[in-house]
Amino acid sequence: MRSRFLSPALLALTATLTPLLHAEIDRSLKPEPGPAPAVSFPDFKEVTLSNGLRVFFIQDDRRPTVTFRLMLKSGSIFDGQKSGMASFTSSLLNRGTSRRDAANFARETDFIGSRVEAVAGSDAISLTASALNKYTDQLLDLMADAARNPVFAEEQLTKIRKLTLSGLEAQKQEPAKLSSKLTGKLVYGNHPYGAFATPETVQSITRDDLVQFHSTHFRPNNATLAVVGDVSMETVLPLIEKAFGSWERAEIPAQPQAAFPEIKGRSVHLIDRPGSVQSNIIVAKPGPARNTPDLPEVLVLNSTLGGGFSGRLFANLREKHGWTYGSYSSFDLRRQGGSFDASAETRNDVTSPAIGEILNEITRIRDESVPESELNLQRQYNVGNYLLSLENSSRTAQRVQDIDLYGLPSDFYRHYARRLGGVSPELLQKTARTHLDPANTLIVVVGEAKEIRASLEPLGPVTVYGTDLKPQP
Repeated sequence: MRSRFLSPALLALTATLTPLLHAEIDRSLKPEPGPAPAVSFPDFKEVTLSNGLRVFFIQDDRRPTVTFRLMLKSGSIFDGQKSGMASFTSSLLNRGTSRRDAANFARETDFIGSRVEAVAGSDAISLTASALNKYTDQLLDLMADAARNPVFAEEQLTKIRKLTLSGLEAQKQEPAKLSSKLTGKLVYGNHPYGAFATPETVQSITRDDLVQFHSTHFRPNNATLAVVGDVSMETVLPLIEKAFGSWERAEIPAQPQAAFPEIKGRSVHLIDRPGSVQSNIIVAKPGPARNTPDLPEVLVLNSTLGGGFSGRLFANLREKHGWTYGSYSSFDLRRQGGSFDASAETRNDVTSPAIGEILNEITRIRDESVPESELNLQRQYNVGNYLLSLENSSRTAQRVQDIDLYGLPSDFYRHYARRLGGVSPELLQKTARTHLDPANTLIVVVGEAKEIRASLEPLGPVTVYGTDLKPQP
């Protein structure tokens, strides 16, 4: 039986804390956050297999799980004339292999409480899967099977093609999709980053195309594997060797290169969508590449301007004027370059004034120093979001692989939080002047041309497009 009496040490502690517990606390005051940690990323180890596959290990024993992320350093930039190729390839990886048909693959992943999911981006294709660490061997076997042995069955290709064509048709009624596609085309020009799938390119993709794409790019010397979880490198490395060691390396083609168009002055690009009662607006320009040395400063800049509810665009267009439900900005950072855009959806009658206010906010953040109190809020927001994201194993795996994919310094993320928390008003203004330029921008609008065209003409020369994104006479 436990004693009902307190020890002398506990009695002393109770006597010390009792006055504090009864002290009056001013709950209207927000506690001051502590400083950003000097080091804010876990240590990782690296091993390269004899076939060239680079493996990154991060041990995390807080949960009895393991996450694997296999990344191929070839994405839609290699689609060529058949836009959609990388996307089709990734979509079919888990829909049947030479060892398992689609149903059996799904059944086995369900049995261990996991899914092997693949995603294609412009610079890379990734496969990610997580499970309890007792299923490490089975999970690796399933992932290796999907990556190395897909069969691209005709019936599965037909399903993906039908879904894609249906989605493309539906996108003609989605202003945000239309404006995003045209913006990419205008910002990137003839570079592969500006390409997008069309019914013609989707119809042209054959099974032989997918087999060839897979054979060319799915090679160990074009891949990295990140391991995050409660497993030791000594235990999991032999399993990785068993799953991927016999994967044969091959020569990988060089990435396609093309210059981005130079944006001089302002121009307006209006997608005519008859019947629209509101306008979808994007103000855009080319932006920095993913390995820009001032990436932390760019992210704090973006959140200050339009990264969320506390951004200036939101405060102006929604809170002050009531023209929109929300207005935001973003930087799309890719391997060979990127883009910046600020966006909003407004009523037809305030389309031109809303664009004017977006341009005004871009000008203001370049020309005026941001007050310390406002900037401090954004620093805290960015540091907090980053530190919380370290709980996500898949996100941690991606960051480790990003160091290799984008050529970042090996210690980039170790000091990331400190740099986010150290952005000064002067540094933010310098970053804004480097990456924002309201005088040389593209303005893309989706709306009813007869209602809004005249109001847009003072902003710059207007080109009108149909929903097929082709210029109209």
